[in-house]
Amino acid sequence: MRIGIVADRGQPAADVARVLQGLEDDDALKGVNVDMVTGTLPMTEEGEVQLERYGPSMRTARDWDRLIYVTDLPLTTRRRPVVSQTSTDGNDVLLSTPAFGAVLGRRRLGKELRSLLTGGGPVHGVEVAEPGDSSASSRVLDRPGRSLSLIGGMVRANQPGSILPAMAGSLAAMAATGGFGVFYGSIWNLSEAMGAWRLAVLSVMAVTVFSAWLIVRNRLWVRRGTQQSRWRENIDNIVTLLTIVLTVLLMFVVAAAGMALLSVVVVPGDYLKAELEEPASWASYVRIGWLSAALGTFAGAIGSNFDRSVEIRSAIYTVREYERRRAVAERIEEAEREGTLHDEDFIQRMRVWDSD
Repeated sequence: MRIGIVADRGQPAADVARVLQGLEDDDALKGVNVDMVTGTLPMTEEGEVQLERYGPSMRTARDWDRLIYVTDLPLTTRRRPVVSQTSTDGNDVLLSTPAFGAVLGRRRLGKELRSLLTGGGPVHGVEVAEPGDSSASSRVLDRPGRSLSLIGGMVRANQPGSILPAMAGSLAAMAATGGFGVFYGSIWNLSEAMGAWRLAVLSVMAVTVFSAWLIVRNRLWVRRGTQQSRWRENIDNIVTLLTIVLTVLLMFVVAAAGMALLSVVVVPGDYLKAELEEPASWASYVRIGWLSAALGTFAGAIGSNFDRSVEIRSAIYTVREYERRRAVAERIEEAEREGTLHDEDFIQRMRVWDSD
């Protein structure tokens, strides 16, 4: 038995590699040859992965008996997260990793892969028939907390922090403004006088302003009527918000630690004591770094104007999800040019893949 596993680049490929490493000594897999490749199956403009069309040809070309495709593209149907899809002949299976959640995502994926590799079928979710084809089927999450599981999995797939290379302007503004605070004596006195709760409130404000500006400027918020259901639009917006906030929060924590360390190096303890007119401690340096990072975060929102929006958008969404959104956007723009955007036929074709 030769089984091929095709995994999307990034988190799916890394998860599959870790799972297969843990299954190397599993006696149940003796006699099963597993080939793993990193790649992506094509999808339609509606966002449908063309498993039925390209799965058999890939199996034939590589002499595989079965194909398992692991993707980080979040799929939904009937307001349920899709865990897996199976072709009509049962030889091709798609696994959507966001439905497995965040904390236990890799473990659940491992359980799913082990069952498929040992000759069983998908184990997570409940089976539902695909619209228009009773042979093809999907398994979906149908339990309390399914939306939270999908949200966690999508945030994990987005990998908060991966946006940082695309935010050179923001990082430069944060470093410059925060560094100024370290060298400015009034900031030392202000940080000492503010107290922890005022610093916390200021930090929340800074992270909120920066996050909101990134979302607005880069048009990351999904508008009403642009997705197949209002439920999915809410899911996408929550995931975007969490991804951005976690990224900005990571930037803030790193900046605060860096500014505190810089203040220790730059400001002698005796000099700081004289400026504050009271004994200086490690907490004093922490407060200086904290306030400087908060000021730098406000400046980072301004610095984001110099970052390229397309790079930020492609970093926020998984690559497959970004491609799907771009394809949908192109269809909408074409419909606007042709004057058919509000035609009932066009609306139905845009929603057919994931109908309510």
